[in-house]
Amino acid sequence: MTQDLIQVDYAEPSVSEDQCVVRSTLGFHATIDRLKREIETLDMGVIHEINPQMLLERGGYSILGARQILFFHPRYAARLLALDPAAFPEIPLKAVVMEGRDGAITVRCRRVESLFKPYPALQELAAELSEKVGKLFATVS
Repeated sequence: MTQDLIQVDYAEPSVSEDQCVVRSTLGFHATIDRLKREIETLDMGVIHEINPQMLLERGGYSILGARQILFFHPRYAARLLALDPAAFPEIPLKAVVMEGRDGAITVRCRRVESLFKPYPALQELAAELSEKVGKLFATVS
């Protein structure tokens, strides 16, 4: 017996200065593949990929394309711990790929500077990681 899924009607996304947002020039799956490949090229690593579509479907809902890609590198975690272990909950970094109701594919993440703002000792690391995220997002926009 299959359950009828409830289609989630998306609201218009808000704009947050704490997020990096780009519109991908690629399709949904091509965007995900490119991001994962470029994360490796930038000498980081994909830690996990979460499929919210599948998770919501289990709860009886249907959404448009969505993936969360968690990424980082152990050397950055070690540096972070040496500078301020209170910031450990802020990692790994997460990129979210979403298909909009207009078919556009967007990629979002929290700005690293915003994540690390409460930790003064991490500003240099934040700038370094922010540069990597900028390069990553440029590969799909």
